[in-house]
Amino acid sequence: MQVNIGQADFEEPTTEIESQDELESGEAIDLMLSILSDQLDHPELWAAIPQFVDGLPDLMSALEARLAAESNERDRIFILLLVAMVGASLGHAPLMLEQIRPLSARFSQSPLVQGAIFHLESLCDPDDPKYHLAERFCPNPFMQFDVLENSTHLCCASYLLTSAGNLKEADWEQVWNSDRAQQIRESIHDGSYRYCNKTACPRIQSGNVPTHAEQASQSDFWRETIENRATSLPVGPQRVNLAYDRTCNLSCPSCRVERYAADEATRSAYDQLQKRAILPLLKQAQVVFITGSGDPFASKNFRRLMESLTPDEYPDLRFQVMTNGMLLTPAQWAQFPTLHGRTKILKISIDAATGPTHERLRRGARWPVMLENMAFAGRLAAEGLIENYELVFTVQTDNYREMGDAVDLAHRMGANSVFFARLTNWGTFGVEEYREKAVFLPEHPDHQDFLQQMRDPRLRDPIVLPGDLKAFIWSEGREKEAAAA
Repeated sequence: MQVNIGQADFEEPTTEIESQDELESGEAIDLMLSILSDQLDHPELWAAIPQFVDGLPDLMSALEARLAAESNERDRIFILLLVAMVGASLGHAPLMLEQIRPLSARFSQSPLVQGAIFHLESLCDPDDPKYHLAERFCPNPFMQFDVLENSTHLCCASYLLTSAGNLKEADWEQVWNSDRAQQIRESIHDGSYRYCNKTACPRIQSGNVPTHAEQASQSDFWRETIENRATSLPVGPQRVNLAYDRTCNLSCPSCRVERYAADEATRSAYDQLQKRAILPLLKQAQVVFITGSGDPFASKNFRRLMESLTPDEYPDLRFQVMTNGMLLTPAQWAQFPTLHGRTKILKISIDAATGPTHERLRRGARWPVMLENMAFAGRLAAEGLIENYELVFTVQTDNYREMGDAVDLAHRMGANSVFFARLTNWGTFGVEEYREKAVFLPEHPDHQDFLQQMRDPRLRDPIVLPGDLKAFIWSEGREKEAAAA
């Protein structure tokens, strides 16, 4: 048999599959397993599975036999994914999707597992444009730099787990255009998005990834980058997310098991990192996000950094500030004139619309204080001291029934938007505990009630940013169709 698969930049070991004649089923399985060994998504392989099936009628039985004999857990998962893809090519995509969905909780941040689920979903709903990624160009890896404590990413690590390098060990220019960074960018150019967590990415799930033409029209830089399939970039990132200091005044279960504050030695190391790499990096950036790891007002390092980013030294820089809100008081705000009139967006994490739920999920918070501080943020927005004010709500079993009320709360507090996102497992939950909290997964016992809650018309309010939950929210058209039925 001959199998033709579009060549991509596979991780080691690299495998050429452009022409393989007279493959036996066992050889085909070995070939496919070698491709999956990098644990990245491989849509070019998924698309080629029907060719394997056509040439190897016994492929399914060979896979089942291999699965029964395989003791290596990693390879068993790979074989399960291949079984699902072969079953889908035989016309059973919905059944195969149902069978591998339980892997989602266990491998919630795996681009391979989530990519396989994404592909099966696309077979079940081929007309949904969000699945046609080959036609689209995500700008994030070409403009974003997320600096974590020991790794640096070209998007949020929840959606793009692979690191481009470590800013502790290299200058930012080296990390920004590292070999791995260029491989990630090539995966956008070739349409595979193999490094991305496709079921978690808000851009992908909300269908907001622009087409190549739409992105190219934004500027000469984007047109040339797309036309030349550029992966090494002559300019640095436009948006920098500083997420290396986990210091926080709360200990929310979704993020950590206990409260954390950096010690003196760690703060000194952060200071050195900021002087050597962060401050030069921000000279050409347009937006700095503080912080995706803790609370900016609880961190001594981030407080000093915000104070130092003056408009005289950084005239083109604006801020994106994310806080749990407990320390966002008028007195605190007054201490940071660098933020006044330069804050592009202020985000406050709430995860609830009522006091009891908020205090349970935002461990250490006090709801009366939150109401005062959220109202204060609304006044800042009304006075033009911040450009946008957003409430952030991480959806889970404990709070999904309060989503509609959170929209009402956002209006009362003067927020411009409320962003909803699925709970991510950052390693703070065991697999079973995460399954209990992940009400958005179809196997969850409350999933049907969750779907009913997603029909709340308040979730169609223009201020709602549905993120990776967009597919669950009912449109007015769906409501009318359901009523007519």
